[in-house]
Amino acid sequence: MNQVKDYYKILELPTTASPQEIKRSFRRLAQQYHPDKQGGSHLAAAQFREIQEAYKTLSDPKKREAYHYQRWYVRSTGKSFTSAPLTPAHILQECRLLQRYVASMNVFHLRYDAVSLHIRELLTDNAIGILHEHNNRTINLEIIQSVLTAALPLPKKFFVPIAERLLQVAGDDAATQLTIQQALVNKKQRHVWDKYKWVLMLVITALILWLIYRYGQ
Repeated sequence: MNQVKDYYKILELPTTASPQEIKRSFRRLAQQYHPDKQGGSHLAAAQFREIQEAYKTLSDPKKREAYHYQRWYVRSTGKSFTSAPLTPAHILQECRLLQRYVASMNVFHLRYDAVSLHIRELLTDNAIGILHEHNNRTINLEIIQSVLTAALPLPKKFFVPIAERLLQVAGDDAATQLTIQQALVNKKQRHVWDKYKWVLMLVITALILWLIYRYGQ
């Protein structure tokens, strides 16, 4: 079962809230966090989407009932609720979790497309905007390093869109930009090697067989 968000906490409500209370709280918070009223803040935009998601679930009786079961399951198993990556620290935490997951996997069983997609979902335009708003260079660098490590097994075509997002995170940090660009160069070189290594091996094999034939006579 996927991790569950605490929709009641997001809407600042008790679990016994009535439909009218849910609607009132949603309207209040939606007005408070609407991006147009927050100067286009990426953090406010992310919070606004959380509020909309919570309301969409809790305002629908069937969805709310199903959510209550998920909520009960989380509490009964001693797990904690998840939350959206609204802070640089949370984004870093998610990147580290992915890094450990990739490290624990057999590279031959790793789904490159899934890992690439997950990284891009962590580093959305909104998440990158939040990182720039906080401008914590230490955390930003740690995120980049963690993602680069997690992306080590990925072929070039799955890494290129990740590199583009990492360069956005790096901003004007020339040294970090160079590190990302070097990782991209390494991927391209590996791609060329993987593409032509079988041809080279066939040529070498043919040459060895010719030498055996030539000097075996």
